[in-house]
Amino acid sequence: MSAETPTGPAAVPGIPAPGGLRFFLPWLGWVALGEFAGFLVPMSAEALIVASGLGDLPGAGLLVVAGAGEGAILGAVQGWRLSRALPRLARGRFTGLTAAAAALAWAFGMLPVVTVGLWIEWPVALTAVLGLVVGLALLASIGVGQSFELRRHLTGGGWIWVLATAAAWCAGLAAFFSIAPPLWTEGQSLPLVLGIGALGAAAMALSMAAITGWAATSLLRRTGAGRAA
Repeated sequence: MSAETPTGPAAVPGIPAPGGLRFFLPWLGWVALGEFAGFLVPMSAEALIVASGLGDLPGAGLLVVAGAGEGAILGAVQGWRLSRALPRLARGRFTGLTAAAAALAWAFGMLPVVTVGLWIEWPVALTAVLGLVVGLALLASIGVGQSFELRRHLTGGGWIWVLATAAAWCAGLAAFFSIAPPLWTEGQSLPLVLGIGALGAAAMALSMAAITGWAATSLLRRTGAGRAA
């Protein structure tokens, strides 16, 4: 049996595939809320780093740990919503995989910061290529981690989900960086800085939830799995 063959409740007679909006809208709301709440963990860690004056390396380590917390919250919410349509989904395993993948994504994100002394004088073409590789690895991390569980239940739960989540995080990060950094200015109060960050995080969470929700709905229909959510 190939890795893409679902072992979940595919095409069970008498059990309808989830309706598009009946699955998508709760996913959009809950997953956006879960990612927003999860992102508060690294945001708090960043505030602690700034307040305490931590160096690059220990600060990066703290953010990687905080990223695991973000991933655990996101994975718990996503796993809960998916289990409404995939009763055999191992929610604990899915959450753990998401947490580990999120920590890895944050590690990729921090890599250029902690290694800047090594690559700062490299040729521009080389740094651009390596930057692209690290960026793609960051975007794919969570999808790859989650696919180890999803491919057991969904047709296309491997590479299709990885591509969809990479696109979702690309859109989400673009939304965050188009809102928060332009509004941040020197000398702002900490509450204002956090408020702007929360606004960017909300846009990121909604973008990510919308694309992953569309992908999850499509994969569930393709598999013919689940109960109406």
